[in-house]
Amino acid sequence: MNRIVGTGMAVPPCVVDNHLLSRCMNTSDEWIVQRTGIRERRVSPDTYRMLQRLAEAPDKAAFMKSVFADGLDGKIDSSMTVSDLALQASERALENAGLTARDVDCLVVSSTVPDFAYPHPGCVLAGRLALTSTPAICLQQGCAGFVYGLAIADQMMRGGMYRQVLVVGAELLSTIFDYTDAGRDMAVLFADGAGAAVLRAEPGPRGVLSSHLHTDGTTYEGLSGEIWGTSTYPPVSKRKFDEDRMRPRMNGRQVFVQAVRHFKEVVGECLAANGVGIGDVNRFIFHQANMRIIEAVGEGLRIPSDRLYNNVERYGNTAAASVPIALHEAREAGLVKDGDLVLLAAFGTGFSWGATLIRW
Repeated sequence: MNRIVGTGMAVPPCVVDNHLLSRCMNTSDEWIVQRTGIRERRVSPDTYRMLQRLAEAPDKAAFMKSVFADGLDGKIDSSMTVSDLALQASERALENAGLTARDVDCLVVSSTVPDFAYPHPGCVLAGRLALTSTPAICLQQGCAGFVYGLAIADQMMRGGMYRQVLVVGAELLSTIFDYTDAGRDMAVLFADGAGAAVLRAEPGPRGVLSSHLHTDGTTYEGLSGEIWGTSTYPPVSKRKFDEDRMRPRMNGRQVFVQAVRHFKEVVGECLAANGVGIGDVNRFIFHQANMRIIEAVGEGLRIPSDRLYNNVERYGNTAAASVPIALHEAREAGLVKDGDLVLLAAFGTGFSWGATLIRW
């Protein structure tokens, strides 16, 4: 079996609560908490400095436009990148597993917004770990990225290709949003962070039991971002910016309905494949998208609330990083113990979704 033998996480030091956001856009702590369950989130130092300035700006739309046009104080180089967070989480997971980067046979890394258009952060991470020939599998699976990465790693290991794989979900999403009323629907949700896990092939019954993955590409417009994509020619232009096509888009109602439906379906599929029921699972760790989604899924499946691990109120939606961050925290808190059945599930852009059952 392929066991998770080490976990790690990293988040930026900058904390943004709902009160700061309410000074930037037409919202309130009560409004955000009621609709999302989020009270605060971690963001890059650049986003934090920008929000402090935006909160004081008399014309917020004009200030936000100037940031996208010229950067902050005329500077456009980032003080933090997604690979910075990926590196911190990876180093902690490796240390937790008692390994060095050179002990790993492969990296599987999922990120939504990369450091560069190419190469992917997986390659950048490999370089920063001083790996010169270790393969890096690079995914852009959005919020379902870690579950997809874990499934891919497990299957490669079952085939005997690798013995130890580092799986990472890393995101620096806060830098792409409009924090005025125009972008409120997404800006209050998403945040930055990274989580990692080391998967090792070991004899015995403990490890990944099965993974179940799905994608419905006909619904991709429900959660998408053109940004620098080739949906326009050229991919980046002043007109694209002026027409507000650089901003990510989300149909909140569609995401909610599809997420709740597919979460319930894939959890049921995963349990049935292993001949177990809800009551047999010791810990459910779902993608921390929105507390309303998590509650709806929990109620629909009749999952006892004390078996659901949640941290969305502190970190917001960190997309591919949310499941490994939650897994690491639950493990560190002693909420995941040897012999436990742990079910991971996620839903994200694509729409893509999946679930993995682990005998810890």
